[in-house]
Amino acid sequence: MKELVRRYGKWLNKRVLTAVGLCLLLAAAVVTNILVNKEKGETAQSGAQHGSEVTQVSASGKTQSDFFAAYRDERDSVRTQELAYLDAIVAQGADTETLADAQKQKLELVNAMETELTVENLVRAKGFRDVIVSIHKGNISVVVGADSLNDEQVAQILDIVLRETGKSAENVKISTTL
Repeated sequence: MKELVRRYGKWLNKRVLTAVGLCLLLAAAVVTNILVNKEKGETAQSGAQHGSEVTQVSASGKTQSDFFAAYRDERDSVRTQELAYLDAIVAQGADTETLADAQKQKLELVNAMETELTVENLVRAKGFRDVIVSIHKGNISVVVGADSLNDEQVAQILDIVLRETGKSAENVKISTTL
């Protein structure tokens, strides 16, 4: 037993336990956020079933705008939590390997945020009502606020995404909200 403690003792220090605790808190916050949003969605669906006025509002396109706004709010909230978590790791003075990894993850996250914003604005400049871009693990998802897209529009969006991200077309998925 003493040999195990001696061998693995450096990994079981306060810093590592704190980092693991922060990871668990972050995961709990994300799960809670999902559950709360799911309950809100169920309430909205039951309200739409009870009144024709609510159904008419949904048909007018406000729901689509709400989708884009809600997605952006949730994305910003999760990103803020991720950045705070990484800042906490850096601030507590972790070992050099953990510190370098946290700084690398933070830089990747900031770069992804900047690229997403740039692509979203360029696609909007092409005349689309609204757009969301999500970059995660080398894959890029683009959701456009349109009923449908023709081949030329898809090519325009794909060109912007490929030019700004440097990724290949096989890693890009373009879809509409309807």
